Amino acid sequence: MLLAPTSYYHSHRQSQITFCTKLLVCGLFLKEDILKKLRAIFYNATMCLPIGYILGIIFSLSNKYQMMINLALVMYIPVAFGIMLGIAFNNITTKYLFFVYEAILIVMALIFGKIPNILYLTKEALDLPANVSVNSMKVPFIIFVVVVNIINIYITLTLGKYQKIYTKEELKEIKEKEAKLSDLREEKSEEEIREIKNKRRKLRYIAIAGLVVFFIVYFAFADFRNNLNTAFATISKLDTTVVIEYLKSFGPLTAVVSFILMILQSIAAPIPAFLITLSNAAIFGWVWGAVLSWSSAMVGAALCFFLARALGRDVVEKLTSKGAMESVDVFFERYGKYAILICRLLPFVSFDFVSYGAGLTNMGFWAFFVATGIGQLPATIVYSYVGGTLSGGAQKLFVGLLSLFALSIVIGIIKKIYNDKHKVEKEKGIELPTEE
Repeated sequence: MLLAPTSYYHSHRQSQITFCTKLLVCGLFLKEDILKKLRAIFYNATMCLPIGYILGIIFSLSNKYQMMINLALVMYIPVAFGIMLGIAFNNITTKYLFFVYEAILIVMALIFGKIPNILYLTKEALDLPANVSVNSMKVPFIIFVVVVNIINIYITLTLGKYQKIYTKEELKEIKEKEAKLSDLREEKSEEEIREIKNKRRKLRYIAIAGLVVFFIVYFAFADFRNNLNTAFATISKLDTTVVIEYLKSFGPLTAVVSFILMILQSIAAPIPAFLITLSNAAIFGWVWGAVLSWSSAMVGAALCFFLARALGRDVVEKLTSKGAMESVDVFFERYGKYAILICRLLPFVSFDFVSYGAGLTNMGFWAFFVATGIGQLPATIVYSYVGGTLSGGAQKLFVGLLSLFALSIVIGIIKKIYNDKHKVEKEKGIELPTEE
């Protein structure tokens, strides 16, 4: 009878030890995962740091760009992009890229005599007080560089401990087996393909008829031709004051003329749309000015897309290989809305070229239209609200934030493509070498 409690005690003690052992093992695995993630974040962030310096040196070669661009933002954006890469992906796939970028930076700085600029860029990025001299930063900066290099050398040397390192033969095997972008395409029946081609043919006839009518009117009516030429000449001056006075001269028809002008600018003139956006805000107030600018820009984007789809799609299919076009089509069918959103968020990317380019792919119109509407809304609202006062630090901060947001979407697209490919591989029963 006395053995029962003792037996129970030992049994209970053993179960406690087993539980603690399991807990410790889980803790070690969790620690390793966290360490792997921190390694990826550190390496990717520091890998992108030289890119910031390289861009800073490039911009410093021109006084014009140096005045326009916030050099601190030039440093922050690549580093933030690297951090997001590290968060999104555990594995370090670019083993020596940090050292390559660092070597490019050193060579560029030596060739252009911009070694002091590296310290100046660091001072700008850290927002150090004016009384801190660049010379006083040399020793701390060298220590920082040495420490970062030592850590990254350690990360690359111990990479095999945290992830599978593939040989060239294994990488080649993986490349051959892994799902291609074209494998993600949803198969269409012959009837659906025939219907798509008939629809394109109808669009082509409508587009050609519309262009013929426009050119007939343009050459047949002198007043129409002169007014149109005057409108383009006015916008081409790139002077907001001139555009405002020109639009006001139409009195009650100002909004209509502005609407038409935005559409024509989208289709035919590689001129910044923000000139009309600023003018609309000055004439109608920022709310109604933003509504007018956004709606007219949407119509212009839709027309660009329609013209490219109607007149250029068949030509593109004939000029490119089937495999290449399939990959492009799949990308825009599945991820095009994100790509369009990225381009619309970046103020320095031509809206018109994006619209024409999207029309040449097999991307759906409504996906393009919605992404366009969402993407160009922030810039339209900001330009309308602040009008011509968006300059200096505010403008640089705005462009920088939009660029960073756009880059975060890029990472999202890469991650989604990666996941979709692996999903297809699992469905097809393709076995690829696994990580250790």
